[in-house]
Amino acid sequence: MKLYYSPGACSLAAHIILNEINVDFDLEKVDLKTHKTEKGADYYEVNPKGYVPALEINPGLILTENVAILPFLAQHDPKQDLIPPSGMGRAKVLEWLGYLNSELHDAYAVFFGAPLEGEAKEKAYKEVDRLLNYINRAIGESENEYLVDDNFGPADAYLFVLTNWSKSIGHDLSPYQNINAIRDKVAARQSVQIAMRDEGLIA
Repeated sequence: MKLYYSPGACSLAAHIILNEINVDFDLEKVDLKTHKTEKGADYYEVNPKGYVPALEINPGLILTENVAILPFLAQHDPKQDLIPPSGMGRAKVLEWLGYLNSELHDAYAVFFGAPLEGEAKEKAYKEVDRLLNYINRAIGESENEYLVDDNFGPADAYLFVLTNWSKSIGHDLSPYQNINAIRDKVAARQSVQIAMRDEGLIA
């Protein structure tokens, strides 16, 4: 398999899960401004949508979108710890992935387009906070160690990656103790440390 990624982008979640399942894979960095890969290929020929991640499963067989890629990879976990094979547990993973992808990802993403100023910027911060408040409260009301159960999974990786963007946009995560408790556990995982080093995010 090959993962097309951009350092620190949402493709980092797939990179983490690839490390978790301990499979052989290649990485190819994408410049999202020029839409060229590090090998000089036109990324639009890989993924016509133009953004990451894209997972090449076999030559010519490409899967895109985190809500598809992350469960696909997680189901290859030989211990079946990353995602339940069926039933309500699996449905809850997909529910969280859908929410993170359609709501939280979009709320952060507005900061990476045209510069925000004044009232528009404050409104964007409030939207991020509204969504984080919901997630923080949901974690606090649960007895689980992670978002879905007591096992780390793809939704936790995705939440970690998205909330990493708070630093880039000058947003304070400190009020969200329950989110930070999960973030700390995720950050300590070897799969995460390796992925972040490989992407040049940490030394």
